[in-house]
Amino acid sequence: MLLQRLLTIICLGTLAATQSSPTLSVAVNVARRVQPGSIYLAPNRVPGAGPYVFDLTGNTVFNGVSRIAPGSIYDFQPCTYNKSIHFCLWQGTVASGYGNGSALVLNQRFLIDKAVSGVDYHGFALKQSLDKTTGQVKDIALLTTYTSVRRDLSDYGISSDNDQGWVIDCHLRTVDVSSGEVLFDWSSLDHVPLNESLVLPTGAINGLSQQFAWDYFHLSSIAQLDSGDYLVSSRHTSTVYCVSGIDGSIVWRLGGKASDFRLEGFTFSSQHDVRVVKDRGDVLTLSLFDNAYNTFTPPQGESSGKIIELDTARKTARLLRQYNPPQAGFQSGDGGSVQVLAKGNVFIGWGSIPYVTEYTADGKLVYSAYFGVVGSSASSYRAFKAPFAGITPAN
Repeated sequence: MLLQRLLTIICLGTLAATQSSPTLSVAVNVARRVQPGSIYLAPNRVPGAGPYVFDLTGNTVFNGVSRIAPGSIYDFQPCTYNKSIHFCLWQGTVASGYGNGSALVLNQRFLIDKAVSGVDYHGFALKQSLDKTTGQVKDIALLTTYTSVRRDLSDYGISSDNDQGWVIDCHLRTVDVSSGEVLFDWSSLDHVPLNESLVLPTGAINGLSQQFAWDYFHLSSIAQLDSGDYLVSSRHTSTVYCVSGIDGSIVWRLGGKASDFRLEGFTFSSQHDVRVVKDRGDVLTLSLFDNAYNTFTPPQGESSGKIIELDTARKTARLLRQYNPPQAGFQSGDGGSVQVLAKGNVFIGWGSIPYVTEYTADGKLVYSAYFGVVGSSASSYRAFKAPFAGITPAN
């Protein structure tokens, strides 16, 4: 009896140890078709949540939990800063889908080189921009902020103090990482009317108080074109906006209630992670994660990755390729990412559904893996695939 108890204690201890951090369980791996690289994830809602790197067999090659201060982690990925490889991530507190924290740039020892505080996690990306005045290359952060403000919402049957309700104003900001200077600040409320929203005030976004402000827009990603204009993705208007990098005006809308484009044989809604695959001036190739679901309105189908070609002169949009989930019926209500790899394969993170997948350019599934802990549900706002050279030990 004593031996049995000891064996039980040992087994339980071993199980607890193996469940103390997320794992990656590989279901499909057509090795000869999968492109090389490591998988960068920031699982949430699981024990040991934090930044991780896995190899393609599911082994953990880096666990950054003990190397970073406590807090939710989003958008963990390799990035270029000061002409060298760094790591980027967002860290902070998240409540009801909104974040308040810092965008961090970490060096090869996983120590913070730069931080921009007081920002949300939805749009963080680091890019390099040529300063035409000095000829120097600057490291620029694309960032989002969410602010609750008072507005007349009587058209929506809402009134509170002074007959005004509350609405969330989403901001796109570009910041010089080295100096902290804000270079560009764009407000959704200044440019996008409330009536473009497809998500009416309800429940936790009923607009009756600052805590429950109406999230009419919900900025879900930012990208920049070669022209200097920005692509702003709004989940709650199901629209991709081209925003002038000069004065913030709307150049064109793709999707939603007021689309300037004719969508040829496809739709998308509640999208995330709109990225530029190819920029040929009047012809753009974009990738996006089509959630088709936002938790507030009925699903519009199953989630998928999409590659789209826009002719901005003719105002036509056509679907080049759609990447369907590894199992039928995936409906990801939050997050998701689509990454076109260097040799043409496409790597997808499924947001609130804890899967990552890889496809050949023509849509054949060649890799599928589930991450999480037994008995728990996990999510990773985005997922990335890239080389991993390891972490330099601290002195």
